[in-house]
Amino acid sequence: MKNQLQDKMIIKRIQETKNKFKDNICANIPNAFWERKRHIVRLPYIKDFNERNIPTKSKAIHMSQELEGYCKKEIQELLDKKLIRPSESPWSCSAFYVQNNAEIERGAPRLVINYKPLNKVLEWIKYPIPNKRDLLKRIYDSKIFSKFDMKSGFWQVQIAEEDRYKTGFNVPFGHYEWNVMPFGLKNAPSEFQNIMNDIILPLGSYAIVYIDDVLIFSNSLDQHFKHLNAFYNIIHKNGLVVSPSKMSLFQTEIRFLGHNIIQGTIKPINRSLEFSNKFPNEIKDKKQLQRFLGCLNYIQDFFKDLGIICKPLYDRLKKNPKPWTQEHTDIVKYIKDKIKCLPCLHIPHPNAKLIVETDASDLGFGGILKQELNNKENLVRYYSGAWNDTQKNYSTIKKEILSIVLCIKKFEDDLYMKPFLLRIDCLSAKYILEKDIKNLISKQVFARCKHY
Repeated sequence: MKNQLQDKMIIKRIQETKNKFKDNICANIPNAFWERKRHIVRLPYIKDFNERNIPTKSKAIHMSQELEGYCKKEIQELLDKKLIRPSESPWSCSAFYVQNNAEIERGAPRLVINYKPLNKVLEWIKYPIPNKRDLLKRIYDSKIFSKFDMKSGFWQVQIAEEDRYKTGFNVPFGHYEWNVMPFGLKNAPSEFQNIMNDIILPLGSYAIVYIDDVLIFSNSLDQHFKHLNAFYNIIHKNGLVVSPSKMSLFQTEIRFLGHNIIQGTIKPINRSLEFSNKFPNEIKDKKQLQRFLGCLNYIQDFFKDLGIICKPLYDRLKKNPKPWTQEHTDIVKYIKDKIKCLPCLHIPHPNAKLIVETDASDLGFGGILKQELNNKENLVRYYSGAWNDTQKNYSTIKKEILSIVLCIKKFEDDLYMKPFLLRIDCLSAKYILEKDIKNLISKQVFARCKHY
């Protein structure tokens, strides 16, 4: 594939494709679906809500002179683009600026509107956001990728005229409402996912949509040219606008959904792993420790025995915890060190033989999901956890059996209704599995395994 991409004729075709995209479907200003009634978003209230009880009487949040000047410029740009308009709405949610890491990287603060009062009285839209892992499974054998980001995605969809007043917000110098779907509405991600799925549906076999991110994937270069042409036609037809700065075409390795993807494998992107450097080795503050442990959820599939290793840290979140010790510091250091060299995980291949390996100890359990393809075993994901106070008192055999049940349940999305090889290192547990595990663990738990 890389040799093909270096061919002069291919390079010329790629450049022509890039130019076509940049000239016709890329823009720095998002256009709205003004004339497409099926893509207009409504903002229905929950039942029994009366507008006489509108909960927003918020005053504008104070801004520094410098920030207010920046805000005036941004509001004027939104007015010029016809994304907002002056408002006399009874709704008036507060707008303010945030300056987090993402904003620091781009060199500008971000305007945020607190739509919590409005969200409380809006009816939930039940359209689902897809599971990221399920999406990644579709590209198990893809070799070339192109990625797109819908420019200010939500702003490309208009709000029904009769509902625009509900988006009213205030800044120190005025009161405005949105013509398009603003960020911060609780239903915005689901609404946009629904619209994008509707538009991209004809490309379903080679396109992945996650809210405003789109990935086109193919097995060959010729196939990819055809797929991109179909994507271009459908985006152009529907008037969508793609961000030129975030468009990435004809890549053999791509960043998507927080991972580096290459030749059927995934790995966390380095930027997502840098969180560990922002925490000290001694994390004595409870909220800071909660944030650290929360960040580890992102890498749990890549980290062997993480659940067991972190048990002393989780104990620190309990009421009246024991003092911080050198053991806790060593655990944090160990985790930070291991994060630097996490393994690649293989995306499960539908033709591969699946293997589950489980083990139990006095502290907890661990599981590994592998796949065997072309006489080679590859890592798919890890899972582990520590025993609770009740489980610690289980017999060795019961712990082994429970570890099997827990790991199978965790790997359920990969194993369901598929044959797989189970590897355990406990002969007694093997004997019980061959006879009857109903008497060892409850029938309810046994029922979880009946499909395997």
